[in-house]
This record gives sequence, C-alpha cells and structure tokens, in this order.
Amino acid sequence: MKLRIVAKFLSLILLLITACMVLPLVWAFTEGGGEVRAFLASMAAGVVLSGLLFAFARGARAEEMGTREAFASVALAWVAASLLGCLPYLLGGYAPSFTDAYFEAMSGFSTTGATILEDIAAVPHGVLLWRSQTQWLGGMGIVVLTLALLPMLGANVNQLFKAEMPGPSIEKIRPRMQDTAILLWKVYMSITTVGVFLLLVQGLPLFDALCHTFGAVSTGGFSPWNESVARYGSAAVEWTVAGMMFFCGANFNLLLVALKRRSLRPYRDPEFRFYAGAVLFSAALIAAMVYANGLFTGLHDAVRHAVFQVVSIVTTTGFVTADYSLWPVFTQMVLLFLMFLGGSAGSTAGGIKCARVQIVLKQIYAELRRFIHPSAVVPVRIGRQTVADKKAASASAFITLYLAVFIVSSLAVSATGQDVVTSLSGVAATLSNVGPGLGAVGPVDTFLGQHAAAKWIYIFCMLCGRLELYTVLILFTRDAWRR
Repeated sequence: MKLRIVAKFLSLILLLITACMVLPLVWAFTEGGGEVRAFLASMAAGVVLSGLLFAFARGARAEEMGTREAFASVALAWVAASLLGCLPYLLGGYAPSFTDAYFEAMSGFSTTGATILEDIAAVPHGVLLWRSQTQWLGGMGIVVLTLALLPMLGANVNQLFKAEMPGPSIEKIRPRMQDTAILLWKVYMSITTVGVFLLLVQGLPLFDALCHTFGAVSTGGFSPWNESVARYGSAAVEWTVAGMMFFCGANFNLLLVALKRRSLRPYRDPEFRFYAGAVLFSAALIAAMVYANGLFTGLHDAVRHAVFQVVSIVTTTGFVTADYSLWPVFTQMVLLFLMFLGGSAGSTAGGIKCARVQIVLKQIYAELRRFIHPSAVVPVRIGRQTVADKKAASASAFITLYLAVFIVSSLAVSATGQDVVTSLSGVAATLSNVGPGLGAVGPVDTFLGQHAAAKWIYIFCMLCGRLELYTVLILFTRDAWRR
C-alpha cells in the first residue's frame, strides 16, 4: 500500500474538519462561553496534524490512489476525523476520559447518536452545535464533501466514492463522480435549509431547529436535550421531524432522478415500496399494541408515537418521543428487528438496508419454488428487473457477515459484565448506527456507565456500520497492506 497518498488525503480531511469548527467557535464566542479556548486549541491541533501528514505525503501523486489506498483512506478518514473531533469534548472537560470523548465523536460522525453525556442541557451551546454538526457532516459523508470541494485526486475519485457511499450499489447521476458528489451535497443542504425553516415556523429557537434538523436529515439523532424531541410535546414538531427522517431514509438517487425528470415516478421503485411498507406495517402493529395496553389515552397519540419511533428506528436516527423500553415486549422486538433492517440503499440511514433484505427474501422464495419444480428456471426478480446471481450472493454474504460481527461483538460486550439485553441491543444499536438500545443503554439512558472495553467495541461497531463492514474489515487482511 502506498501510504503517502493516503496521508495526503487524510491531511485534507483534517483540514476540512478544522475549518468546520469555525461555526461552533463563532457561536461559542457570541455567547461568551468558556469553550472558546477548547475550540481554538482543537483547531490549532488540526492544522498541525494536517501539516505533518501533508509534509509526510510530499511527492505523492493522484494516480497512486488505487483500490487498496481508496479503502484505507475512507476508513482512516473516519478514524482521523473522530480523533480531531473529540478534542473539544476532551479539552473542554465535557467528557471524563479520552475513550468517552472519542466515543462521542465517532457516534457523531458515524451518525449513530449514542451518547455518554448525562446532562446534555448543561453543556454549552457551542459544543452541542459541534456535536450536531459532526453527524450532519457524517450523514452525506465527509469523504463525499471532500471530493466535492477538493477534487485533487482526479480519475481516482470513483474508488473513493464507491468505498464511502453506503448501500449495495451506487449509481452515477452525472458523468463524473465529482459532479455527482457536488449535486448530492447541494440537495442535502437544500433539505437542511427547508427543515430548519419548518421548525422555526413551528416556534423552535434557531439553535434547537439547527440541531434537530442536522440530526434528522443525517439520521444521526443527537438532540440538545435529554428528552430529545419529546421535550416540545408538539405533534406538529414530531410529524415534521418524522417526515424529514423518513424522507432522508430513502434512496437519494430517487430524489435526484425525480428532480431531473420532474416526476415522482422514480418513487415507484420496489425498494422504496418495501421500505414504506415496512414502516406502515410496523407502525400499525405497535400503535395497536400500545393503544390496547392503555399506554396512551387517545388513538391519535398512540399512532403518533408509534409512527415516530418506527421511523426513528428504521432510519437509524434514534430520536425519541416516548420511553419505548416501557412498552410491551412485542413492540420492543419489532423495534429491534427494525434496527437491523435499516433504511434504503444510498440513504443516510444505517442497518443492513432494505435492498439487501428484499433480495434475500426473494432468493429464499425462489429456492422454495425450485424445490417444488426442480427442472424449472426460477430467476430472482425485484420489480421487473432480474437480480444477477453475483448480486444475490453479495447480499447474502453481507447479511451473513453482518450477523457474524453482531454475534462476536455481543459476546465481547457481555464479557465486560453486561447483561444479555444490554449486550445484544447495545451492539445492534451501534452496528446499525441507531443510538439508543434497550436495557442499560435504553432511550432514557446513556453509554457512560459501560465498561471502557465495551465502549471501544461499540466504537468499532459504529465505524463498521457506517462504512458497510467491508471498507473497515478489508484493512485487517494481509493483501491490503502488501505492495
């Protein structure tokens, strides 16, 4: 592996993250907060680290970026961004240890939304804005943003784009990947602007509107309040946030094609219908269950909270309007399943992705038909398209690997002394980039009390979940490092 070109790319990433600290720094300065020094020191460290990496990379050429270098650059970009991003928490004294600070930063950049902050409202607004901004940057992808703003890698952009974008496939909307990256970020920023405006109209302060919009469009889930969206007790706010989460949990390719054609026909896509159907079916089940158990006095409240939590979990956002750990066990099991399912391919959501689950279900059905008709040719079809054997095998392999990482990680967390529910749901929540789980890491709890070793396991799961496993795990193979 040619480490110099990797170092050159990482120097650009760190410089970009440093520049992004300007907004929370200005906010902290206007409020006269003591976190100004923490941000200034963090930005200074970012400039120094970026300079050192750039000096090491002297002489590196863009054409040296091959497949191995691309995967290493993308995976290490999240590691480096979290290292720099954790400094405001650590230097400001808002995280008790480096492990906790790094956990919070990785949770933000990976759009997980798990937190170690117990009294969020006591943290200065500048730090909370940075916290929300990290998930917004991670939502569309800091690598994609780098490709859009700093196209110094030329023709090798394709490999980086493929390694970073979540989902089983990636389509080029424009002839050049750089143009696609720019278009994606323009649409992402437009959705963010609309979201902030809608929440402002409903009476939220600018700070709250920014943080919750950043969390919704990135499907990250960080809120500046311990009560999350439940703090406002407003059905209008909840439906607005739910709408943003649902919209951004769908494939962004559909939106780009719909805008290009000026038609909603792209949303007839089989994966989107599967995604929407899963949301409606799960919400109906949970609403009926919580209403029948008398947890809410009115049917509208039962439907409202059920829809919000289903959308929040399936899009792996993690916002809450109710403590679902107090709901019937059946509803918690449905939500746990939705953590694994995740949103659509090509969205800001985590999880296995609806496309892969859909392919595997069709594959199982095809196998059953082959048992009944041994001589028949039974293709796997999604809508009107036939799924190639290679793509079907890839989906099955990914789900198998995903479950393997989940099982091994859950066993490792349980070895630190956690109970079964906490171990399983904690790993599911971090691997799927959801945030809150069940047990000791439920919707009204934090990850602060978890063992330090467990936190590093969760950090690894967050990174794997955000980068779709292969981009991270490939670095543990011998071939990735051979010249």
